Amino acid sequence: MKKLASVSKQKWTDTNIEFLLGMLASKDGVTRTKARKSLVALGEPAVPSLTQALQNSKLDQLRWEAAKTLGAIGDISAIPPLVKALEDSDHDVAWLAAVALKKFKKKAWPTLLRVLIRRKSDSVLLREGAHHVLRNQKEDGFNDLLTTLKKALESDTVPESTAIAAYDILKQMKVKS
Repeated sequence: MKKLASVSKQKWTDTNIEFLLGMLASKDGVTRTKARKSLVALGEPAVPSLTQALQNSKLDQLRWEAAKTLGAIGDISAIPPLVKALEDSDHDVAWLAAVALKKFKKKAWPTLLRVLIRRKSDSVLLREGAHHVLRNQKEDGFNDLLTTLKKALESDTVPESTAIAAYDILKQMKVKS
């Protein structure tokens, strides 16, 4: 009987999440706010649907709300899609992805740094988003490296310097763990 109850609850939750995602696309701000608060209260079960909306929706407003909601939920599985969203075609979505990633603090660094290394900073949007994520972050043993990376992100004269600075932080993180 217990197993049956959890299956029923799961189906209801999935349906509820889809309904709330539809509300996130509303033109009415009050409706969007209510949906966002409900999804945040639901927490981790909403993350897969929200990341799907962030990555695939053609509606800027829905991607915007998904980024905001993922940041409020704070589940680390949202970090990779949020990093990808730093390059969203809508500047507001990219900005909210950066705001959301900032909330994860050091937990977001490995994914963000690996993308910076792999992409060799060829994307202005990625550079700007990464700079916003890292701005004002302080962490004992990393502050000098963070300053170097932020300066590299601000300068486009030697794009490889960003990858080098990102690599140095990742290396230091492995030493500290």
